[in-house]
Amino acid sequence: MTAHHPLRFRLTTAKTIIFCLAILNALSLAAIYSSLHEGGSFTAQGLFYKEIVWMIISWLFLLFFSFVNYRIYYDLAYFFYIFNIILLFIVGRFGKTAMGATRWINIAGFNFQPSEVAKIAIIFLLARFFSFQGKRGFLKDFLVPLVLVGFSSLIILKQPDLGTALILIFLFLLTGFASQVKKRYFVFLLIAGIAAAPFLFNHLKDYQKKRLIVFVNPNADPLGAGYTIIQSKIAVGSGRFFGKGFLSGTQNQFNFLPERHTDFIFTVIGEEGGLLGSLFLILIYWLIINTILKETDRLKDPFAQYLCFAIATLFFLHLFINVGMTLGILPVVGVPFLFMSYGGTHLMASFILAGIFLNICHSE
Repeated sequence: MTAHHPLRFRLTTAKTIIFCLAILNALSLAAIYSSLHEGGSFTAQGLFYKEIVWMIISWLFLLFFSFVNYRIYYDLAYFFYIFNIILLFIVGRFGKTAMGATRWINIAGFNFQPSEVAKIAIIFLLARFFSFQGKRGFLKDFLVPLVLVGFSSLIILKQPDLGTALILIFLFLLTGFASQVKKRYFVFLLIAGIAAAPFLFNHLKDYQKKRLIVFVNPNADPLGAGYTIIQSKIAVGSGRFFGKGFLSGTQNQFNFLPERHTDFIFTVIGEEGGLLGSLFLILIYWLIINTILKETDRLKDPFAQYLCFAIATLFFLHLFINVGMTLGILPVVGVPFLFMSYGGTHLMASFILAGIFLNICHSE
């Protein structure tokens, strides 16, 4: 029987992640290129070239963070959190507004979105709290991290960005439930959240309320809030098993589907690549998440374990929510498709987390 070699395992793990990311980059560029066409014309070349620049920057960030010892994030977790809170307040005061939301800071022609960085800050924070081995009780184990995550979520919700705010809350719930903290705290929080949902609904923006209403019945507003999801389901269904082929999706090419290069990029894959292409894409994501979780089981450092688990959880949440909303089985909440949607900050933040994971593989 061949002996297990940790170094060989780490190299295999790193190669798997890098290989999967390279495939996702290639598929992302193909899907974005197709989505930026309209009636056979390449209508937004500038956006396509910007995404290429963001990809190059993201790989450089991955390389940099793969060499930074992950233990530094334990010491700097509170600093990152406070720094991101400051950025979120700056967005609220000086940020760029688009489509009714103020989420971006314009830097040299590129839009930077601090709420994406908030996910990294929260992961550091949760990994620090939940990796503590001593006994601290309800206040420090549960209430303090809940308040900190809730504060970030509320600021982001005011931008408004319901999708990211919900992701932070679910990240807290799922990571906390996997920790040594008493499970009943998180169960009670979940029950309280469900009970408070009708009250919270009244405090949402009008367009957010309409999105939730059309989730139950898309035909309630087929030319308004329900239009995008109706067109998305038509596009995915029309792709059938093998798809219509590259640059041949009618809902995509004839501009029936809004936001197809951002939150609804999976719809482009479904229409042009069909069920086969969609399943291949899901397989790549499964390889990434499964690889991270396997590494989590191998680790001995609790902080590294929670970092990896939180990264895998975040990736899963993005995948599950985005695919769910494009298929109409979840409400549309504006969550980008992991590693695929057009948008630099989300791509950069995801690559940073991948770089941190690669460092953990190398260090442990």
